Amino acid sequence: MPEPDRHDRELDAWVLAAVAELDVDGLKLGLGARELPVPGVAERAGLDERVVGVVADRLAQRGLVRLLDHADPARVVLTPAGRRAAADTPKPARAPAPDGSRFVFLRPAAPQGPAAPDDEQVCDFHPKRRRKGVLDDGGEHCDGSGWIVDPATRESRPCRCRPLRIARNRDRRLGGRITTEILNYGLASSLHPELHPALVPVVARWTADVDAQLDAGRGLWMTVAGWDRRVAADALDEDARPPRTQAEFEAAAARAGRLLDADALTDQRHREQASRAGGELSLMEVRKVAETAAGSSAAAIARAAHHAGRGVALYSLSSLYRSLVHLSRHGGYRERLDALRTADLVVLVGLDHQVLRRAAPWQRDWLSEQLELIAIGRYEHLKSTVIVSTGWPLEHLQEALSPETFHRLACAAGEPLPARRPPAATPSPAATVT
Repeated sequence: MPEPDRHDRELDAWVLAAVAELDVDGLKLGLGARELPVPGVAERAGLDERVVGVVADRLAQRGLVRLLDHADPARVVLTPAGRRAAADTPKPARAPAPDGSRFVFLRPAAPQGPAAPDDEQVCDFHPKRRRKGVLDDGGEHCDGSGWIVDPATRESRPCRCRPLRIARNRDRRLGGRITTEILNYGLASSLHPELHPALVPVVARWTADVDAQLDAGRGLWMTVAGWDRRVAADALDEDARPPRTQAEFEAAAARAGRLLDADALTDQRHREQASRAGGELSLMEVRKVAETAAGSSAAAIARAAHHAGRGVALYSLSSLYRSLVHLSRHGGYRERLDALRTADLVVLVGLDHQVLRRAAPWQRDWLSEQLELIAIGRYEHLKSTVIVSTGWPLEHLQEALSPETFHRLACAAGEPLPARRPPAATPSPAATVT
């Protein structure tokens, strides 16, 4: 490890002194007695919290503190070596000024030229956003902030585009966007007659008055048997691996920290859309959803919730896995998980027991953990969940998921119901002989 220069040494000594001053008991006993949150250390040191996080990571590599970055917020604990270093190293007379060239988040923003603003910076009712042939309604529009400011009275009021901006931000956090293919696909028409007769009025109530179902927090779990129409099962991507070791967690945190730069965030958003880490289903996946009456009904429910202006996400098992793995490695995992736990409606299709059985044990365990976290949050917040699974009798699916995960999902979505009546058994030739 290279020797730190004067700038880093002064910052290290200043932050270490702040940690020692806050942990007086640990300083007396010769070990860390308190877990100090990084924001508290930053307030004591009078530095930016992000700068203190970088310095604390550097001190942890030298063995002077232990960094508990799995906590929220992150915490530091003084080690015996840090106690001795704090006692032997003189504290600087004043707080050192961090060098902005060494911290990306301290760099001044580059000047913005007269480039054409993107969709997020232009009001939806701005003349530049109107299509050709659309009549001008003559209404006011904001400057892209979502608020209209009256310079005379110095008062502001929300613009007409504000609800649209809120919905876009909500859908971006939630992922699993209801794409044009799902909206335009004839999912709810041809296959509904194949539904189990007991489920026909249930699905009809969902699509006719989806607001009432979502407000009541009702769930629906439809399961597909082996005799139902379906295509070949998907497989989880073995190349996509979530962080599993401490080194991988630290590398993922470092990547997320580098994305604090605005340009990096923009590039990351493009990469996320290109890799389908947002969870959107492709046209081929939408076709697989439409192969069964249960999948068709679930997509129709998601489409009805989308038209009602509610927060809804439609995921398959593979797209959910792919999305959460990508975000856990590049940042945004907690935001996506919180959004999935509190959204108005989450529709999960393609919960196939064969996919889970073919997956590696660590993949199955990690995905089961994510499903449990989502199901527990939705149950606690009384949010609606619609699931389409494959596996009948239910023992097959319960064995592939684990009894704990199966129970959590049943609490959130209800007991699994057969989505289609078994086909009538064809009589054997011997039975027709009179």
